[in-house]
Amino acid sequence: MLLLRRPLQTIVLFASLSLNAQSKQAKIDSLLNAYVSIHKFNGSALIIQDGKKVFEKSLGYQNAAVKSLITKNSIFPIGSLTKPFTALLILKLAEERKLSIDDPIIKYIPDYPRGNEIKIKHLLTHTAGLYESFRNPKYLEQLNTTRAFPPEEKMAFFINKPLDFEPGSKFSYSNSGYDLLGIIIEKVTGISYPMALSRYIFHPLKMYQSGFNFQELKDKNKVTGYSFISPTKQVEIKFWNPTLTYASGALYSTTGDLLKFYTGLTEFKIISKDMFQQATTPFLGDYGYGWFIDSIHGDKIISHGGNVAGATSYFLMAAEHQVCIILLNNITSNTLEKIGNTMYAAWQNMPYDVPQPKKEVHLDETTLLKYVGTYEVSENYKVEISKEAGALFMKVNRDNKIKLLAERDGIFFINDEDTVLEFVSRDNKVIQLKITQGLATKVADKIGE
Repeated sequence: MLLLRRPLQTIVLFASLSLNAQSKQAKIDSLLNAYVSIHKFNGSALIIQDGKKVFEKSLGYQNAAVKSLITKNSIFPIGSLTKPFTALLILKLAEERKLSIDDPIIKYIPDYPRGNEIKIKHLLTHTAGLYESFRNPKYLEQLNTTRAFPPEEKMAFFINKPLDFEPGSKFSYSNSGYDLLGIIIEKVTGISYPMALSRYIFHPLKMYQSGFNFQELKDKNKVTGYSFISPTKQVEIKFWNPTLTYASGALYSTTGDLLKFYTGLTEFKIISKDMFQQATTPFLGDYGYGWFIDSIHGDKIISHGGNVAGATSYFLMAAEHQVCIILLNNITSNTLEKIGNTMYAAWQNMPYDVPQPKKEVHLDETTLLKYVGTYEVSENYKVEISKEAGALFMKVNRDNKIKLLAERDGIFFINDEDTVLEFVSRDNKVIQLKITQGLATKVADKIGE
């Protein structure tokens, strides 16, 4: 048997690299646990470095009612992380010369108002000026329904609304625009948007745990959605109707499948290197074709997140350092992007902050009294703020009173809930109350003064 001896310098180098990786993993582990402790992370995390998994962890409940835990195989809705898939499919069709990103959309959707001025490129870059579906109350009323909305019926929520600005002149994030891209995909391919995704992306990349219409998915790994989750409180919530969120936000996936997506992108298995570089070059608003382009401590970051009721996603690529971070949560959150960016900073040995639990501060009686009063969101939604025993209490309509805890002057929170209240003042007089719960913010005007 031949014994090969490695030089001492090589052994020391390997040991140093191993210790460095362990140190990074320990930092990420500690960071995620800190976010778990403040009820901001409940899901799966994956970090890829140089094409290899270097960190993988799942934390929290897949279904709190039956105490089943999230695993690396858990399947989550990914919300607006759908948009990079829609954009990728459009770019694939462009490379096959089945369409051009400079085509006016009237070529595919006849009689669309000003459709001769709006180009596919404008839809890709959120610069078309389209009215946003989420601004339409009728659209919001339908989000929790289960009936199927054909694409044309989905389009009815915004097609007859005036443009917010001239196409190509400004950036304004638009779900409506990406839903139009889905309709164009169907017109060009002659098959449904979900079938086109499977044919052009999912099957070639072997993403067999990804798809469209989470509501109808039958799989033991399917997560339950929550608006808030802690050891003592879990608030289950319905996922949105996928035929409404459509090509802008209706896909589901796993961290493992999204790793395959990352590999497909960076190895140019779907579109060419040149087209991918175009997609990740900012147009307006630091957005390319389906991707945000930003930086963290000088490193170029290509990313996209997704927020829907009951689920959140974040996908980050740093091409120069060959790092990818994938996060999937089954809680409503507006924090996941921050978590992903902080993880990147920690992994790259950059400065980063560890989150701290909110702490109640004491405010004097005079300060508390200025917030007391009635606030009105609408005729059917009124908020009473009262003061009792040195604390503020909130009462919505006929609900029970809830104690408010002061984070600082003007900002309050509710214990064991994802709710933040901000009192807005003008000329030293309180005029409004903003109530943020998950992704929703209600604005109430102070009345009776």
